[in-house]
Amino acid sequence: MTASFQSTSSAQGRQFAQQCDALLATYCFSLEGAAKIADIGVEVDQVATSSRGQLVWFEYKGSIQGTRPGLLRTDTLKKAIANGALITSIAEHPPYIVLTSHLPNAGAGLEMLETAVRLQFFADVVCIYDPSDQTRLKDL
Repeated sequence: MTASFQSTSSAQGRQFAQQCDALLATYCFSLEGAAKIADIGVEVDQVATSSRGQLVWFEYKGSIQGTRPGLLRTDTLKKAIANGALITSIAEHPPYIVLTSHLPNAGAGLEMLETAVRLQFFADVVCIYDPSDQTRLKDL
């Protein structure tokens, strides 16, 4: 049962990553792939350069199924926040943007996300299924 859940979860993660990559390509990002950020132990899912030449680090947090996909899971949200906090230790780092399938809209998750945004742990958090969120990618 656990192996089946993990296999399904991995497949959904790959599908979501493909959707994120396709979205970034739509906005003319040049995709370089995942990278481990030296000295802080953080891996980003995609290093990309915008059509304007802006280097951006993206983290993908989402799924197309499940009862609490994307940043609705507080453990997933906490990992993104921790990565963002660690990235802020790097002087003049590229923008760190989280692409997600779902955003928290109430409770502790929303409070954590709002605090992380206020502390500038993220340059942005974009729900890839929300067209108004997507359009912010063109401004990079």
